[in-house]
Amino acid sequence: ESVELTTPLMQVALASGDIDVNMELWQQNFIDNYNAEIAKGSYINIGPTYEGGPQFFMVPKATADEHNIKTIDDMKKHWELVKDPEDPSKGAFHNCPIGWQCAEINRAKIQAYGLDEFFNIISGGSGAALDAALAGAQKKNKPVFGYYWAPTSIMGAYEWTVLEEPAYSAACWEEVAKGQNDASYTPKQACAYETLPVDKGVHKNMLEKAPDVVEMMKKMNIGLQPINVTAAYTGENFEGQWDKAALYYLQNYEDRWATWMPAENAKKVKAALATATS
Repeated sequence: ESVELTTPLMQVALASGDIDVNMELWQQNFIDNYNAEIAKGSYINIGPTYEGGPQFFMVPKATADEHNIKTIDDMKKHWELVKDPEDPSKGAFHNCPIGWQCAEINRAKIQAYGLDEFFNIISGGSGAALDAALAGAQKKNKPVFGYYWAPTSIMGAYEWTVLEEPAYSAACWEEVAKGQNDASYTPKQACAYETLPVDKGVHKNMLEKAPDVVEMMKKMNIGLQPINVTAAYTGENFEGQWDKAALYYLQNYEDRWATWMPAENAKKVKAALATATS
């Protein structure tokens, strides 16, 4: 059974064993809790799902090229391109949904950069709302400013410019974390997210419950670019039909899945693919 959870709910559910596996930990977004649960042995990190999960602020490439926008500070001069329809005296920054840890991280970063003077922070109720705001602007060839991450269908389907920020450092991120955890605190500095592999986590009971699954998942690395391409293809052709996405991935990335699948199972998959239709 597959379930979708916000980060705070996932933290509790994986540690308690209410869920067995998390395919995308994104532990850098809740590092204190992650370190504590790993130390207690509540769950185990079994390696990357894909190599590097970048998170960033971005605008459409066409907007960046037309207005020579390169850095996060450049947005102070161009807030009027993305006026908030509810408050036209400021621009709109499209943030993570309410309940996601990145929403608080981004709020702290926006404050540290002094962008809160120029932008209202728009946090919707779901990832779909964020997708709609960003993709909707691209479809209309309009400017938009927001947070996103990869691998995702939006990054594969449209051209974006990732805005330059000061390079990540542990000292800088300590400041960001203070603002993340205390909305009344404005960090003295901010910087880019650290790009780390996006790892898989399994509850400790999985080692006895399904050791063969754990061993397979340790080898499993789906790949950043393959996910971007597969997600974009699915979004354009079979929105929400993830069985079609799985079929596309299997048809196009045998060099990936054959490395983690038992040989006999791989033969069966190849035979099935030979007669499958997209």
